[in-house]
Amino acid sequence: MRIVLLTYPQIVVNVRYGTKREKNSEMKAGIKNDRRTQKTKKLLATALVELIIEKGYDAVTIQDIIDRANVGRSTFYSHYESKEQLLVGNINFQQSLIDLPAGDPENFPCGVNVSYLFQHTKQHLHLAKALARTKGIELLSSYFAELCAAQIYDQLKKRLSARASRAEQQMTRYKAEASAGALIRMLFKWLADGATVPAEKMIEYANNVLINCFEASIG
Repeated sequence: MRIVLLTYPQIVVNVRYGTKREKNSEMKAGIKNDRRTQKTKKLLATALVELIIEKGYDAVTIQDIIDRANVGRSTFYSHYESKEQLLVGNINFQQSLIDLPAGDPENFPCGVNVSYLFQHTKQHLHLAKALARTKGIELLSSYFAELCAAQIYDQLKKRLSARASRAEQQMTRYKAEASAGALIRMLFKWLADGATVPAEKMIEYANNVLINCFEASIG
């Protein structure tokens, strides 16, 4: 479930009396609507996960989801355009994956929290197994790879000269895409095999992949 930021109505000035007042009724309505939205999204996300485990991602329909969540079709489409968007939209580790301490390339090579990536996904191994060999796993793989590639590229381009040619910039992007692709493919292969290899060993190897990418970009 994603974190939703509450937006509170602004304080307005009562011109006649020169005092400030808050639009209390609007604020209460906004908070109530936001809580309702979070509750609805949680119901839909929970329904999707349960159905994926029960019958497989490809067999799940939007009707299945709204029936299980006990919400209307219009309610579903007010939040998501498809079950694919629901699946990706409820991944909640993005910030933990990329919000990292500065100046620690050994533990967070190329700006990716590899340890968190492996440890977090292992906690949802049952879901990963249910998604195996479905369109859902392809969707998540692409999503994870794009997320990591963007972060890796941001780190690598800091090493580029201000006079770097277009070809050099493109090659840097290719390196980021290749590294991210290798990392995520390894992650999902590991999950599909039941994550039997210790996570610590996978994390060490994945970090080495990213470190090699970073060092290659320097040379």
